[in-house]
Amino acid sequence: MFSAIISILISVSCLFIGNYIYYHNPHNKLNQVLALFSFFISYMAFTDFQLNYVNTSKEAYFWMKVAFPWMFVASFYIHLALLATEKFQILEKKITYIFIYLPSAVFAILNLVTKEITLGVQMGYWGWTYLPSDSIIYLLTIIWAFLSGIMSAFLILHYYLKSTGTKRQQAKYIFIGIYLPLIMGIVTEILIPSLFSIPSPSMLNLYLTIGLVAIVYGIWKFRLPQLTSPVISDKILSTMSNFLFLLDEEGKIIHVNLKAIELSGYSEEKLLGQTLNFILPLSFEDSSSVPVENLETILTSKKGRKIPVLTSTSLIKTSKNDVLGLVLVGNDISQLKKAEKERNQYREHLEELVEERTKELEQTNRELKKEIIAHEKAEAKLQDSLDEKDILVKEIHHRVKNNLITISSLLNLQSHYITDKKTLNISKESQNRAKSMAMIHERLYRTEIGRKIEFGEYLRSLATELFHTYTLDPEIKLNLELDNVKVDVNSAIPLGLIINELITNSFKYAFPEGKGELTIKFKRLDDSKDDFELAVSDNGVGFPEGVDFRKVDSLGLLLVNNLINQLDGTIELDQSQGTKFTIRFKDSKPY
Repeated sequence: MFSAIISILISVSCLFIGNYIYYHNPHNKLNQVLALFSFFISYMAFTDFQLNYVNTSKEAYFWMKVAFPWMFVASFYIHLALLATEKFQILEKKITYIFIYLPSAVFAILNLVTKEITLGVQMGYWGWTYLPSDSIIYLLTIIWAFLSGIMSAFLILHYYLKSTGTKRQQAKYIFIGIYLPLIMGIVTEILIPSLFSIPSPSMLNLYLTIGLVAIVYGIWKFRLPQLTSPVISDKILSTMSNFLFLLDEEGKIIHVNLKAIELSGYSEEKLLGQTLNFILPLSFEDSSSVPVENLETILTSKKGRKIPVLTSTSLIKTSKNDVLGLVLVGNDISQLKKAEKERNQYREHLEELVEERTKELEQTNRELKKEIIAHEKAEAKLQDSLDEKDILVKEIHHRVKNNLITISSLLNLQSHYITDKKTLNISKESQNRAKSMAMIHERLYRTEIGRKIEFGEYLRSLATELFHTYTLDPEIKLNLELDNVKVDVNSAIPLGLIINELITNSFKYAFPEGKGELTIKFKRLDDSKDDFELAVSDNGVGFPEGVDFRKVDSLGLLLVNNLINQLDGTIELDQSQGTKFTIRFKDSKPY
């Protein structure tokens, strides 16, 4: 019987609290959810009252089933925590409510239609209570309720730690209201019965009510007083920075705010009953039919001080459009007028300075124009000189190219009189070397820059010409993978000779059977502007084993090694699949 009395008191108290919190501010979301939570606890306490009041197990089982949605406490806790911590951007999403309320709804339905959560009822010394199920669903329900309470308490605690003033005080009470029932419920509802096998009456509704009182007290003390319309209106009128006069239909002052009293210097009793002409020289009689906006006038204070003010009026009318009175609102613009005067003085002074500076600038401008004309003439002469030098440089490249072609032609003519095969090969290689250098000078002659050439195009032309010079067998293939990048002439000439020697050696020695592939790759290394890699490889018979290519007597390889040193580069030989020479170098800097 004692438990039943406590339950009915809790039910009535929560019903009263819910109505109280709602009607203090029915438009506030937090108040709405708190009121619903109060009514929910009232409902649960009422079912608990009925459970302890009935005599038969059948009746007790019925009221136990009526209390099927008890796990919605967890959802209310999360919802309240999100509102109290001002997580409005989360609550704007509809999916949030699904995450908050759907698990509780599923568990509630399972509790109503199955015995997976509560098996039945049993009689204790205090009255009837439910028998929990040992199923996984009951465990999930307890975990859901526990994690929801912990998450809610954590949100409030985090908000409390980062808040100040009234928000911090309010968060403290909300934290207590959520955390206290959670801890007490775990101890009395789970730990004590599980650890000591001591049955005890369910006091969860009492704990929830205590927590609810703490939450309501925190919100009432630190939020509700600021939410009532009369308090807000009085605060606005009393603390507003504008002065305000309220007049009746006869034009008599019937109300003033603190700013009007402070500015005029008169007491409220002295101002009440006066017309506006008492302190304002301009007549506002016409404003009884037509409102005035931003009218500048002078307010005369009690001490005779003339205060410039900016005023506006607004009519107060009934629903039948009858005039009840007039509201006049204004601002003290003394500081604005003072600033305006100083601004005008400063503007005049600034205009004088601008005029003086303008004259100085005009003189400077005339001198600059003379200097610009002189610079333009000097620049034109310099450009003519550069153009002339560019023509001369191109002419030098053209002549060097012609001379190299002439040397190559002479070597070609001389080769007709050579009968020794070895000597003939040497002459032919010398012709190719001259041609490789001539091709570079040809590109330098045609380029606009004069010091850099498109090395990919040059390498393609050189390799193709050597291929047609040495290869007559269609079963030998030439593969080219070339990045078209610019290379300085100081690097291009030795590179051209190196490539000439390596390609010539491949065509002469790598394919004795007349078939195979020669591959040439040229690319810029990753994340580098000046580092390049050249690879010349073939799948031929391979470089002789045990022979150091750096110490051979061959003129071609000796030339290659010397040119590599000239480039400050490196060369590596890979004999795993034929012959592959990999050269890495840094492009030369122009002088």
